[in-house]
Amino acid sequence: MEYFSSCPKDCYDSCSIITKVEDGIKIFGNKKHPVTSGFLCLKSKHFVEAHLSEKRLKKSLIRIGERGEGKFKEVDLNDALDLVAEKIKFILKNYGPDKILPVEYAGNRGLISYNFPQRFFNALGTLKLNHSVCDEAGGYALNEIIGTSTGIDPDNIFSSDLIVYWGINPAWTNIHGWTMAKKSGAKIYVVDPLITDSARGAGKHLKIKIDSDIYLVLGVLNYISNFGYKLNKLNQITAKYDLGKTSNLTGLGIDEIKEFASDLMNSKFPIIHIGYGFQRKINGGLTVKAIESLLIALKKPENFIYDAKHEIDFDYLRNKNEHRVLVNQANLGRELEKLDVKMLFIYNTNPLVSLPNQNLLRKILLEKDIFIVVHDLFLTDTAMFADVVIPAASFFEFNDLVDSYYHDYLNLNQKIFDPPGDAVSNHDLFVKLSQKLGLMNNELFESEKDIISRILEDLKVNIDEFYKNGFAKIERRRNKIIVNIDNFIDELKNFKPENRNGFKLLSLTHIQGISSQHNNLYEFDTFVRMNPRDAENFSIRENDEITIENEYGSIKTRVKIDYSVPEGVLLIYKGSWPSIYGWNVNFITTDKIQENYSKGTALNSTFVNIKV
Repeated sequence: MEYFSSCPKDCYDSCSIITKVEDGIKIFGNKKHPVTSGFLCLKSKHFVEAHLSEKRLKKSLIRIGERGEGKFKEVDLNDALDLVAEKIKFILKNYGPDKILPVEYAGNRGLISYNFPQRFFNALGTLKLNHSVCDEAGGYALNEIIGTSTGIDPDNIFSSDLIVYWGINPAWTNIHGWTMAKKSGAKIYVVDPLITDSARGAGKHLKIKIDSDIYLVLGVLNYISNFGYKLNKLNQITAKYDLGKTSNLTGLGIDEIKEFASDLMNSKFPIIHIGYGFQRKINGGLTVKAIESLLIALKKPENFIYDAKHEIDFDYLRNKNEHRVLVNQANLGRELEKLDVKMLFIYNTNPLVSLPNQNLLRKILLEKDIFIVVHDLFLTDTAMFADVVIPAASFFEFNDLVDSYYHDYLNLNQKIFDPPGDAVSNHDLFVKLSQKLGLMNNELFESEKDIISRILEDLKVNIDEFYKNGFAKIERRRNKIIVNIDNFIDELKNFKPENRNGFKLLSLTHIQGISSQHNNLYEFDTFVRMNPRDAENFSIRENDEITIENEYGSIKTRVKIDYSVPEGVLLIYKGSWPSIYGWNVNFITTDKIQENYSKGTALNSTFVNIKV
């Protein structure tokens, strides 16, 4: 038998999958899907393994040891939910709903799996998490400067003659988009201080100095102003950045800058794909504004790829409640330090791996009397801190729809198997909890089937074709572009580069990684990568163990000497589980935030010192 599945992981590509069940389970990329195009990425090799893994949780757990020890007793799902429901009732009666915080994110991006649980928390009126740890600062920046963070449909890649990947490694994190770009025949630039696989495969790699992106934009704006491409309000600022100064600030040759600027001017249909990683820093939102100002000057403000919003009725999916108070995700430890939260309900995320300043977050959870519920496939680091753990269903075990924040195809995910043991989908978990609490709201009990039918009907999807192909193209929500560069100019006047003390630490996504998902199923790369000259200066050799430390903590790990990493920079891949390796990079990442950019994370503004 063959079924349609869809990857619900936090990834641009949102692949359509053919799952074949015959003498085992095998998965393939859907050949009909214009983006998936019949192949899957390296990450997908863990999907079936995770589903079948003996490490999966199958029974509900209640903590019997000290928090974090990982000592639990198995109980029936019904008993576990009784305990959770009674705790919720107690908190609501004695403290109020604003003492309950759902901690969730994009570990499962299915439209139902991601949104339906919010109906429960909206009905209760609990606190709400501000999703600030990923692309928030850049999205806020784009909305402020042009009124939208939704760029062009990547199907347009095949019409482009120039594609610029700015601060993104698509060969690892957007492999299907990268493949489309390579096939398009367009000239490809990669702007990145690192020599990534994308940089190696591009037509041109602009290997700029770390954090010099704004200077490159200002220099290009200066140069193209000579050819009539001007933002007059910016002239006083850009006039200071001639080719010589821009070359010194960015480390690029004058001819490289000229060629880049000329290609942008001469391109009939340029596309700039703005990455997420490099806007996770102080001045990250401002950097995104700068890149967009370049497109504004070229009179092609819409020719970017950053996010995609679709004509999906999310208010219906979540049953919106506008009165819930936001708690920031990127500095959650500091938020919990000042708030009197009584319960964390954690699902779709593993915050005790993925959030910055882990030492503070863990300290707060050990010291404060917070009842913690975790819903997950595995006994993650976060689950080890829980009072109640409820096993989750894999995406082969529920019905859902999956959209994309990159392309415009809505994918079908069909239930193939019943969940094992007590494992339960996000949808079914919150239906059961609503029953336990005696809630009567009809929206809390709507079936997966009815929700899917309503969404497809609203989107005017051809049902027969959708179930025949496993996907359908849907409309992109397009706000009117309204250019406003006044705030950008004011910020540029006050722009200062980051103060540096020691090495800059980057915590990036590995080719196999989706944050912390599945990292218990393979040997994780825990090396710190260092430029050969830095290694020589500290008399460090390959595989030496060093200590990396700052005000947030310290870790010990081994060194890979790597010429692809710039001088003055250390690179550690994010996502390793401390319960397996004893630490991860977030033990030393900063929880500083970009206050004026929706409190977006600045974790890539982490600076460290080393000891040999």
